[in-house]
Amino acid sequence: MAKQDKFEELREKYSDEELAESFVFPHGLSEAEKKKADRELWEFRKKLLEEKTTEDRIYSGLLRIKYQITGYLETAEFVPGKDVSFFLQEYLRVTHRKQKELADELNIHRTRLSRIVNRREKLSLPIAYRLEGHSGDLIPALLWWKLLQKEVEQEIRTDKKERKKEKDKLKKVAYYG
Repeated sequence: MAKQDKFEELREKYSDEELAESFVFPHGLSEAEKKKADRELWEFRKKLLEEKTTEDRIYSGLLRIKYQITGYLETAEFVPGKDVSFFLQEYLRVTHRKQKELADELNIHRTRLSRIVNRREKLSLPIAYRLEGHSGDLIPALLWWKLLQKEVEQEIRTDKKERKKEKDKLKKVAYYG
């Protein structure tokens, strides 16, 4: 039986609340005990974070960016501001690089990187390949490219002014429908 079918069968027998309760284990702690346990968990997590090396933090950050891009690409919705520039800024922050440093490491002029980061120039395929290599292949060029394509698709859907400007340049219309 498929998971979806099993879930539907359970929903016929039980309410959503009953299903949720069956998968969530009550802690059985008093309010004071729960606060103490939460504090201990936070202290433990904080200790683990403090023990991470810089390389571990960068690796974790790059994976987070990869999964954020992947998750965003799986949605049909375009979110303004969630574009190549946004994720490139995150990339800079996670890798602890200034734009000039990253531009040097990618072997591109710093003004070009600045133009991409500031949404004045589109990411090119060669730079997407370089970002892939720079991330140690953690963030594939294809993700950067698909992110750019989602941005371009939105432009095509919404930029009526540019569409009209380009149509006005036509000398002859091929089809008179």
